Amino acid sequence: MRSNFLGAGSLLLECLRLMRERGRGTLIVLSSVAAERPRAGNAIYGAAKAGLDALAQGIADAEANSGVRVLVVRPGFVTTKMTAGLPPAPFATTPEAVADATVSALTGRAHTVWVPGRLRVAFSLLRHLPRGLYRRLPL
Repeated sequence: MRSNFLGAGSLLLECLRLMRERGRGTLIVLSSVAAERPRAGNAIYGAAKAGLDALAQGIADAEANSGVRVLVVRPGFVTTKMTAGLPPAPFATTPEAVADATVSALTGRAHTVWVPGRLRVAFSLLRHLPRGLYRRLPL
């Protein structure tokens, strides 16, 4: 029996094919700040988001002249039902703020959106900290 279900990779490739045929379109990839520097407490999540970011960047480069744009959205800690009961991280945000930033970015040229925006600066610094010092931070 043939399944009509497309796996995530197949769905992604099909969306890209359709956008390429039209000569335009935007693929929005919901990533996380964890892609920049995974924490010990969520290393698997961070590794998965880092892989997703690498895939998105590769697709963006491959589609650079096709009219297809890839927009990576990197929120920090988002207060949702899933995170209820967890202590909020610094610069915590809301689903509405992530949605608003994503919609706003659609009219711009950015390829990566940080939510909130000040996390871009924070992770620019964290990315370059020596591993031993990073491990000691209360993150």
